Amino acid sequence: MTDMPTKMPSTEKSELTLWKRLGQNLRVRLNDLNIRMKIISPYLLLTLGVAIIGIYVVTSLVFRSVDERLTNHTLQAGRVVSNQLARLEIQQQEAARTIGYTEGFAALLAAQDKLAATEMARSVGANSNLELLLVVNAAGDVIVHLQRQEGQLESVAEPIEARSVAIIQDLLGATAPKYKVKRTLGRYPVNDQYYYFTALTIIPEDELAGVVMVGTPLETLLPQLKKNSLADITFYISGGQAIASTFTTAFPASETAAMLNTLALDPAEYTRRSQSATLTATRRDTIAGQEYEIATGALYVGNDSLGVFSVALDTDFVMTAGQASRDSYFLIFTVATLGVITLGYIIAHFITSPIRKLAQTSQAVADGNLNRRSEIVSNDEIGVLARTFDFMTATLAQRNAELQETASRMQAILSSIGDGVLVEDINGDIKPANVAAEQMLKELSANFGRGPLRELSGGQELVTDLQANSWILESRRIQVANKVFSAHSAEVRTEMNEKLGTVVVLRDVTAEVEAEQLKDAFVEHVSHELRTPLTSIKGYSSLLLTTTKTTLSEQQLAFLQTIIQQTDNLTTMVNALLDFSEMQASGRLGLRTQRITMTEIVRNLEKDWREPLEEKGLHFTVEIAPNIPDIQGDSRRLHWALMNLIRNAYQYTPAGGTVKVHLGLHERHIQIAVSDTGIGITPDNQRRIFNRFHRVMNVKDDESRGLGLGLYVSKAIVEAHKGAITVTSQVGQGSTFTIQLPLGADAGAD
Repeated sequence: MTDMPTKMPSTEKSELTLWKRLGQNLRVRLNDLNIRMKIISPYLLLTLGVAIIGIYVVTSLVFRSVDERLTNHTLQAGRVVSNQLARLEIQQQEAARTIGYTEGFAALLAAQDKLAATEMARSVGANSNLELLLVVNAAGDVIVHLQRQEGQLESVAEPIEARSVAIIQDLLGATAPKYKVKRTLGRYPVNDQYYYFTALTIIPEDELAGVVMVGTPLETLLPQLKKNSLADITFYISGGQAIASTFTTAFPASETAAMLNTLALDPAEYTRRSQSATLTATRRDTIAGQEYEIATGALYVGNDSLGVFSVALDTDFVMTAGQASRDSYFLIFTVATLGVITLGYIIAHFITSPIRKLAQTSQAVADGNLNRRSEIVSNDEIGVLARTFDFMTATLAQRNAELQETASRMQAILSSIGDGVLVEDINGDIKPANVAAEQMLKELSANFGRGPLRELSGGQELVTDLQANSWILESRRIQVANKVFSAHSAEVRTEMNEKLGTVVVLRDVTAEVEAEQLKDAFVEHVSHELRTPLTSIKGYSSLLLTTTKTTLSEQQLAFLQTIIQQTDNLTTMVNALLDFSEMQASGRLGLRTQRITMTEIVRNLEKDWREPLEEKGLHFTVEIAPNIPDIQGDSRRLHWALMNLIRNAYQYTPAGGTVKVHLGLHERHIQIAVSDTGIGITPDNQRRIFNRFHRVMNVKDDESRGLGLGLYVSKAIVEAHKGAITVTSQVGQGSTFTIQLPLGADAGAD
């Protein structure tokens, strides 16, 4: 068995390289073809589909519907004829009414004054298009008989029997005289021609004065109808007899009668068509060697049936033009389809080339080469896209460099921070963000078994969903063995309020806690030690004031009273410091709850403060609602909380103002409101008014001495009773402090 060569010859390498290049070129060509086909295929299919449908519609549907189109044209011509007759009827009726109801015309009919009536009728109808005018009086005598001759209405001498005209006989024979109109097609005996007649009654004063009838010869009317409808018109009367037709105009007068006989309808067909309210295409017929589409229907004007009429349309009207353009349409569609396909292929080629280059550039950028650019130069949408992509890539490269620089700076800042920074993601996993955090976590884990683990403070919660993340607090202090750490946390959210996680800052506050404990111990010790000398000072001062009232001067007595007052103020401050120290040391007030009556507490405060308030010149009012229920609470502490509010009102209300205490019920709470008309509190002070050692500094210190603990202690007392305290104030108008205490059994629970 021969050994395989360990090294490939150079010839084989060159061949392999060539095949690889060919394969790459082939893949590029295939990809290019795929892009082109993706663009041209829908375009090509849509074009072919539209072309096929267009050719089908032109060559099949359009020409197959020639009969339908011809029928529609025929029916439309019939509607034109009906509308034209309706307009003629309106014109004739208006002319007849104008003549018949001219003032004085009825009187001339009654007097049978033919000459005067004729002249009046000729004068009134001179400007109308009347061809024939016949007026009879109520007795049926012909009074006016005019016919248009050479453009003028001239009197007709030949006698005519008016009562032989059916529509005149009907109008004269009406039992109850009223305005009526009748129409008919009839022969005019003077010239033996057929006319379209309209007759109406003349009733000027509820009495029949006569009948006026106007007429238009059909030989004048038919050419107008043919001109407007583009069809040949034929009129039929009883029995199917054709009385007038536009077909006869192409033949000599001697052949008119024969032509009309040819156009006559079968009596049964006439009867059927006269009863049809609509015009319908009935048949195709050959007239004078030409094929026509003929529609026949009843001729109605108003409510009168005049007979039957037909419209005939030459079949070449549509078919000749359609057959002549069929080949042209087919050729146009074929050439247009080929042109669209060719144009689409060229457009696809121009589109795919820059798209391919843009795709290669985007792939290079995706692989990390942010310096690659498409370098496509054009003013179309692809050029705009390429320039935008290049600009985006340049911006991305710049932002990437800036982010890297920012990340380096942030990392340097985090590393230099002495506090530990932790990051909690949305899944609850915690990761140290700097070295200090890692060291603190190691120290915490090492001290877990060496001493107590407890929380020293429970700050205010930042989130309401405490069960979902119960440890996220604004500030917490945790003691592990002899070390105390504070933890501050905050949620990280986007501008769209999407939560990204939580940042926690750990700090070693062992030294601060020890300093606070020493401070609290010092305050408590000093406060206890101050009570004994203060008690002695107040006792001896009071004794001295009592025993020496008659021996001391007024100034000396005032000095003693000032000593006693300031001793009481100092005692109050010491007691406040002791209570504050107790609260800080134990984290609780140690309430002694029992069933108490808030009405009694308010009344006691009224007794204690009415005299000092009135001595200062303040108007003091107390309002207590009836039926205030008892609650569970510490009466001494609540008395203290309300006293602080009244003291504030006393201190910050100038003489002449008002202090008001209101006790009532609000929903399921007892509500105590202390209002004053004092100096008010600014919005900035309102946010900090309940903080310890905070005092409003917009009055003289001589008027409002204190430690700034009153409202802080009042708030702690109220919240210990599960209640709430709020303030509303306007500078220069006063303040209102409102306390709400629950009525439930849990009020005052410790």
